[in-house]
Amino acid sequence: MNSVKVDKDVNNEEDEKKEFNCIECSKIINGKPWISVCFPDDDYTVHACNYLCARKLKYHVGVGYWDNVVNKEDFNTLLIPVNTFRNTKNNDITTNFHREEIIEEILKEDKRISDIENEYNNDMNEHTEDDY
Repeated sequence: MNSVKVDKDVNNEEDEKKEFNCIECSKIINGKPWISVCFPDDDYTVHACNYLCARKLKYHVGVGYWDNVVNKEDFNTLLIPVNTFRNTKNNDITTNFHREEIIEEILKEDKRISDIENEYNNDMNEHTEDDY
């Protein structure tokens, strides 16, 4: 019985010493790949070196390859789909609360500044006329 266990350990050690190439980035993977997908009908196995490369496996092998994953024991947690939709709209932090009041306030401020500028210009014209 011990010899079987030893043989199994030797096989695991041999697997860990193999070098694989990542299908996405072509990096040489020393040891165990992050994920391996085997297609026995085609005698074809692909490997990914990390999570980011594994996310792009669908472009190399198509979708629905979970049944062909060799190292499923590394993924013993529930895989939860993540919504990757990102809202690209420009979000208004005020969410339009009191929008009319804000617009009215801006218009009043513009008028006040315009009145101040006109008053200043009128005062400058009066002073320059007195000097001549």
